[in-house]
Formats: sequence, structure tokens, C-alpha cells
Amino acid sequence: MRLHFLRAATLPTALGILPLLHPHQAPAQERPPPEVQVDSTRLRIFEQLERLSRPPGIDSTWYVPDSLLSDSALAEREARLSGRRPAPTSGAARRGMGAADSVMTALMELEGYALTEYSSEGADFGAQTKQLVLVGTADSRARLIREGEELTADSALIYSDETGKVWSEGSEAVYQPAEGDPVTSRRIVFDLNSSFGTATDARTRYTAGADWNLRGDQLLVGEEAVFGHDIMFTSCEEEEPHYHFAADRIKIVSNNILVARPVRLYFADVPVMWLPFIAQSTERGRASGILNPTFSINDIVRTSRGYSRRVSNIGLYWAASEYWDATVAMDWWSGEHTSLTGLLEYNWARQFLTGRMNFRRFWSEDGSTNLAFDAGSSWQASERTSLRFQARYASSNDLVRRTSFNPREVVQSIDSEGGLSHRFGFGNLSLSANRRQYLSDDRVEMTAPTLSFSLSPKTFFQASPAQARFYNNITWSGSANYRRSTSDRVAQADSAFTPSAADRVSTSAGLSNSLNVGNLSLSTGVKMADEITMGVPVDFDSLTMLAAGHEDQGETDLSWNASLNYQQRLVGSTTLTPSLQVSGRLLRSDTDSLASSFVSAPARLSFGATLKSDLYGFFPGVGNLDAIRHKISPSFTFQYSPEVSPSVTQTEVFGAREVGRQKTLGVSLNQTFEARLKDEAAAERAMALDSIRTDSLNLVADSLRTMVRQAGPTFGDTLAMRVDSMLQEIDSLLADTTAGIQSEQEAQKVMLLSLQTSAFTYDFEQASETGEWLRGISPVTLSNTISSDYLRGLSIRVTHDLFEDSGSPSSGGEGGDAGPTRKFSPHLSNMNFGFSLSSQTALFQKLGALIRRGEEEEASPTATGGEEEEGEMDPFASNPLDEGSAIPTGTRSQSAAGPRRSGAGRVGEWRANLRYSLQRPRDETRPSNQMVQSTLSFTPTEKWEVSWQTSYDVTRQSFNDHLIRLTRDLHRWEAYFDFRQTATGNWSFRFEVALTDNSDLHFDYQQRSVQDQSGSRRF
Repeated sequence: MRLHFLRAATLPTALGILPLLHPHQAPAQERPPPEVQVDSTRLRIFEQLERLSRPPGIDSTWYVPDSLLSDSALAEREARLSGRRPAPTSGAARRGMGAADSVMTALMELEGYALTEYSSEGADFGAQTKQLVLVGTADSRARLIREGEELTADSALIYSDETGKVWSEGSEAVYQPAEGDPVTSRRIVFDLNSSFGTATDARTRYTAGADWNLRGDQLLVGEEAVFGHDIMFTSCEEEEPHYHFAADRIKIVSNNILVARPVRLYFADVPVMWLPFIAQSTERGRASGILNPTFSINDIVRTSRGYSRRVSNIGLYWAASEYWDATVAMDWWSGEHTSLTGLLEYNWARQFLTGRMNFRRFWSEDGSTNLAFDAGSSWQASERTSLRFQARYASSNDLVRRTSFNPREVVQSIDSEGGLSHRFGFGNLSLSANRRQYLSDDRVEMTAPTLSFSLSPKTFFQASPAQARFYNNITWSGSANYRRSTSDRVAQADSAFTPSAADRVSTSAGLSNSLNVGNLSLSTGVKMADEITMGVPVDFDSLTMLAAGHEDQGETDLSWNASLNYQQRLVGSTTLTPSLQVSGRLLRSDTDSLASSFVSAPARLSFGATLKSDLYGFFPGVGNLDAIRHKISPSFTFQYSPEVSPSVTQTEVFGAREVGRQKTLGVSLNQTFEARLKDEAAAERAMALDSIRTDSLNLVADSLRTMVRQAGPTFGDTLAMRVDSMLQEIDSLLADTTAGIQSEQEAQKVMLLSLQTSAFTYDFEQASETGEWLRGISPVTLSNTISSDYLRGLSIRVTHDLFEDSGSPSSGGEGGDAGPTRKFSPHLSNMNFGFSLSSQTALFQKLGALIRRGEEEEASPTATGGEEEEGEMDPFASNPLDEGSAIPTGTRSQSAAGPRRSGAGRVGEWRANLRYSLQRPRDETRPSNQMVQSTLSFTPTEKWEVSWQTSYDVTRQSFNDHLIRLTRDLHRWEAYFDFRQTATGNWSFRFEVALTDNSDLHFDYQQRSVQDQSGSRRF
């Protein structure tokens, strides 16, 4: 039974349409006796009345579709005509008022009226009480729908026209608002006039970062808000929740905010916390509001008198627009400082502009003020222009070292960089700058600007390779660069002044171009290098230990060169490149009286040749390796320059080595061990295709030869030539396909080992002058770099000091380069290596498969598992509101991301990174250094995750820093045990229990220790 009402009609008037919707059978009229004279007019009237008393028959007009009826109404009407039971309609269809005839449809579409629908198995209406009772059952509930709002009951819905109220009877009633989640209750009373409803023993849910379940004795539900008392709400989906909040009063403003007071937190049925109120935004996306302060329990109740309280994150968040937002937060640290942090983030996707600006202002207890900021932006202004910058700064390095609890922050430099690039139609322009602030020695190095411009290669007399002559496809290109860098160091005393530790300003610039004609190339270039040493003491008095003044001393070096090269391929990949070069140089120096103005060196002419080749060795495969190839790539470069005739001034300024005869040989060597993996499927496809190729050629050849014999001598010769051509095409096609499969098999390669050796040069003239052949080798160090695909992330760099010099320098050479003795004595001076491992690394997967005795596991030979997976969160990543960092780095999204887990994966999975560095000077008086850095993440159980990052000083046999985090999953909560120790000696321990669905709700205990300015420990 379904009734439709218009709000403008009163209930009795609306019920007047019931007889029209459900016509009943009228009583039949008796026919006149046969003896009575028939009145034709009267007879026609009785026949019409008799037809009215019959059930309605098939009317042809029913087959004409009514344009006013919906599709569901037409389907229901056709079902009634055919005697079928109408198919049940969905909730959306029921809200769409179901079936109606054309008149009812026209009434429902009248403007200015609101429609109300009642649906039930039966209905009773009291004319005197003006109450409508809709009877429902478990299978067909009584339903009321009005303006998108729906009210259903399992027993009955009662509507009073006088009061305008509807209430439910039975064990369960459900109210579904036009938007939002339904409210299930034992009894609901709804006022149609005020659009308010009251529910007892109600249950509902709302979404605010998570799905929250609400239960309460009484709720007052309206279009704008929901009110209630004695409410329990939780995000736990269990029937008996692990935790819940209980509030005496609660108000939920639709799609805006939830406010509850007072609030008690229960774990199971045990109360653990009382809060005066809770205010939680229910809006989706960003919303302005007050930040939740961060403090630990011992900041409220101190465990010792020396403990310094700290309260942070006191501030506001402002979602100004969909393009940008801002945050202001205050941090108070008793006995140390008060700071104010401001965050500004913007993201204008339509203009490809995104970035952030973070700053933090410190007011220390001693009265000093400091500033730190972190900013970054990226803007793709056009298809050809892009702008980016990353700026970090701290006005006091001591503040960072003293107050930071971030081990990464105190050992890393504070870096800033930015750049602009633009692509013209004729070339590319790049402008960049960078700044690096070292916390270890308070050194600041800055490069600004770095400018480079390169012309797009121009090709003259273009022609195809088949038609090209020697003058075709001539290519010309050019480039220019400029760079200025400064080094700001700690001021030195005049008595201990060292030029290498003084402030410096370095400037360099260059122009170059090249012209290529086939294998012949002509290149020219000009370079300029200027270096200024700042604040050099002048007229230093050794008695008074004072200088009369300070001055800047500079040196400028100009050089030019022009070279002609020709590359000739010999055998395979072996090439020989002879060259001819002319060069010159000009020098000016403030420290040399002879070069107070530019002095030019004699122009030098040099001849050279470079020989490059690739040598291969092949070895049989092992295991799943089909074959192994050893590739050696040597390179030899020989340069010869005859002696020039310099002047006395040129000899004194540039030295005898610069103007004398020069003869050098440079050697470099690179090696790789590659393996081809077995691909049995590809090999089988190649063999099968080769067999098909042979059979197909034989079959086609026999058929075509038969056609040739049948053609006779007239067309036999011509047809035979065509047959041979067709056979060649078929053979070529099948051969290409086979080669493609073989090349696919060939492409499955893996790099077993790559060994890159640094180049060295042998100077024949240097060895001849000193009388020692070892003196001709430079540099005196040799470096080797090793990598492999089987251990992705593996990088080993080993540097050896090859020679040991003894005795005092002689006059035969310059400075310390010439000595009486030099012996070959390799000494490991530097080594750096690192690698990444995980439970998914191929080696450990295979070991696991062996342990499980044949359990099938797919493992890629190049799988690593050492690199972070996409989307993995760093459990130690800092955010701009992190109280443990001095510089506010990162974005607000990291602060609002909530609890961070290590992401180690399933139970038993692990990930480890290891880095080792060694510095070992040959001179035993100089200190050596060994450092090991490692990161480990693993999941010992389903609920626990462990992350550990540390660095160990092997020389001092002590740990420099620690970052340890233990995470325990408590269903909807997470517990964290964090320990941090920095290289400066600061450490902190923090225990935190945070709600996963709302990271702002957390309970902390924190203990920290720092050094004050006097050097004593302070807790």
C-alpha cells in the first residue's frame, strides 16, 4: 500500500483520493422482467452500470505510454496488466515515489509543493482523531518519505495531522536523512513541521578522518545538528569495543564540528582519562581551527626539580583558500627559550606552482634572539621556463647543536639551492645558486650565481647518409659559463693565520665552441679563473704579534686553446684519435711582484693521440647463467709538446716545468663482468621457429617447383626467378623473427661486477729530471669503484696512496714533488662502501627456499628489497612542528599525517642499510677516522615494528647517535617508544600512545637531557 500526499492539502482531503486509487466493486442491478416492455434508453443505462461493477478489463489506452510516467511506473503498470507481481524497487526508486499514473505524476511535479509518501502493508485512519496508522511487518516495513528524508519502522508508524508528528512503534526504527548516515533506534518521534526527531537507545555513525560509531540513550536529530546526552562514541568496529569515549552532552553540527563535554576515555570498561571537552571537526578536507597542544604527563607533574617543562604546538591553523593555508604555533621550554613557528603552504595546480615557507623565531632566556627558516617552491611557469628553490638558514649554529634532539640535523649541513632554466629556440639558459652552512666548523660556502648557456647544435648542408658528401651535415655548437663562489670561515688570529683557512672568493668563466665535419672536429675555448684571499695580515710584527693592517690578495689566470681532432675507427670498437693543440696562458698575482699585471706565457704547440678499445673474454655459464662475458675498456692518451723559448720573466713567473718540454702518457681502465640469464622459453621458441622455418621453406619450394614444371619452357624461366625471389623473402622474414627472439633472450643480462679505475698519467720529463721513474706517475693516488646488480645499492670506492716519499726536497724539482727517494708502497688511505639488504633480496630468498626444502618461491636475480618502496613513510622523518628539531623542515601534511610506522612489511620481513667510511692518512701524526652508519627495520610479530638508525665511531669505539623506535599496534591505538641521542650529547626518551584515527589525541611521557651554555647537564 502506497499513499502520496501534497503538503498543501490537509490529511482528510488528501485521503479523499483513496477510493480512486482502490475502486471497489459496485452492486449489480437486476434486469427487468421479460414481460415488461423494454425501454432502450433505460437498458443502455443498466448495461453501463453493469460494466462499472465488473473488474476493469484490458483497455487499449493502457498500451499507449504516458509521457508523464517514469520508467519504473511504466514497468509496474505493465506487470499489473499481465498479472505478474511487480519487482521490488530499490531504496532510491522508493524515494522516487514508485509507480503513479499520469494524473498523480502531474500532481507530483507541481512547483511550490512538497511531497510526502507513506508505504505499508495496511493503513487505518481515524476521522475523529485525524491519525493515520501505517502497519508494517518484518518483511515489509512501514515507511514515510518526505523531501529525501525517510523514516521506517518494523511494527507501525503513526501520523497525527493535528500535531504534525510521526512516531514509531516496535523494536526498531530507522531514520535516514537526506544526507549522512542513518540513525537506528528503538523509538523515534519526528516532528514534520520543525524537522526535528527524538530517538531513544539510538545508534549512528559519522565520518571525520575515520568512521565513528555513536550510541546514546537519547538523540535529538535535526536538519542542521544532532544533540544528545549520555552518549558513547568510538572508532572501534567490534561489538564490544576495545575503547570508547563517554560524554554527558554532545552536539554534532552537520558537516561541521562535533563538541562533547565532559568526556571520559575508557579502555574496555576501565576509565583512564577525563577531559573537560572535545571539539572535533567533521568536515572533509582542510578546515581552520585551533591546534591541539603537545605536552607530556611529566610536564604537568614533574618527576624532579631539575626537569624543564615544555609545552608546544599552541596555535591556530587557517585554511585561507583551496590554494594556500597557514599555521602559527608557539613552543615554551622552561629555562631555555620561547619560540614562535609559522608555516605557509601553497599549491596552485592550474599554474603548476607549489611550495612552502616555514620560519621559527627564538627568544632565549639569556635575552638573545635567533631565527631559523626553511622554504621551498617549484613553479613551471611555461613549457620552456621552470623555477625552483630550497632555502634553509639558522642564525646560530650553537643553538642548533645545543637544543636539537634530531641526530640527522646536528651532523648534516644546512643547504640551500635554487635555479631558473629557460629553453629558447636557439639554446638553453640555466641560472642557479647554492649555499651550504656547516655546523661542525661554522663554515659557510656559497656559490652565486652559476650561469650557463648552450647553443642548440646547428647543422649545415643537411643530406641523407646515402647522398652525403664530405661537406654535408656540418655541425656547430657553442657554450658559455660563469661561476662565483665564496667561502666564509671562522676568523683567525694574525699570529696563526693560514691562507688555506682564510675567507675566499673564487670566480671562473669560460667560452667554448666546436665544429664537426664527419670524423674531423675543431674546438676552441677560453677560460678565466680568479681567486681572492680575504683579510691577509700585512706587515706582521713577530714581537707584538700584531699586523699593521689587512688586505685582500688575488690571482687571475687566463688560458685559451684550440684543438683539431680526427677519429678513425680501426677494428670493431677500437678507435684512434690523433689531435693537434695550440694553447696559451696569462697570469696576474698580487703575491708576485713580477706578475702585478698580466704576464703571458709562451704559446705552446702539442701533439697527441688517444687509443680506445674494448676487449672481450667469454666464459661458460654457471647455474642459471647461460654465459659470462668479461669486458675490458682500456684508454691510452699520449701528449707531446716541444720546448719553447721563454723570457726570464716568463721563466720566473711560470716556472721551468711550464715552459719546458712536456711528454706524458695517460692510462685509464674500466672492467665489467656481465652474464646472460637462461631463458628456456625463449630458446624453445627460437628452436621451434627455426624448425618451422626449415619445414615451411621445403614445403613451399616443392610446391613452387611443381608449378614451374607444369608451366612449361615458355614461362618456366621467368616463374623460376620469381620462385627464387619469393623463397628469399620468406627466408628473410623467418630469419628476422628468429633473430628477434634471440635478441630478446640476449637482452636478459645482469651486471655481475663493474670495476671502474681512475686514470693516471706518466710524465716522462718529470721522471728524467729527477732521475727516478716513479716520480713521473701522477696522481699519487689510485681509486677503484665497484658495483653490482646482484646487490643493488652496493657502492664500494677504495683509494690507495701508491708511494712513500722520504728525505728532503732537492733542487731538481718544484716544492715537495721532487725528493731523493720514492718507493712503491700502496697504502689504503680512503674507503667508502655501502649496500642494502632485505628479506626480499634474491640471495636471502634462495636461502629461504633451501631452508624450506624445495618450497617454490619466485626470486628475481636483481631483486634488492633494500630500497624504500614507493609510498613508504620514514618513521624518523621530521615535520615543521617537531619540537625535537631546531629548523622547521618539511610540510604541514607531515605533521598532520599522524602516527608513522616503519613500513617493514609482513611478519618476518626486514630491511637493512649499511654505510662504512674510512680515512687513514699515511702520516701517523694525523688522526684517522672510521665510521659505520646503519639503518634497520623489521617486524618481529604482527603487532610490533622496530626501527633503528645509528652511527658508530670505530676509532673512538663509541656510538655517536641513535634513533630507535618501537611501535606497538593496539588496534585503533598505537604505542611508541622513541629514544634519540645526538652527536652533541643531547638525548630524549619519549613514550606516546596515540589514537590512529585522530593523531591529535595522544598521551606522552618525555624525558630529555641537554647541555646548557656552562657545559653542565640539564634535564
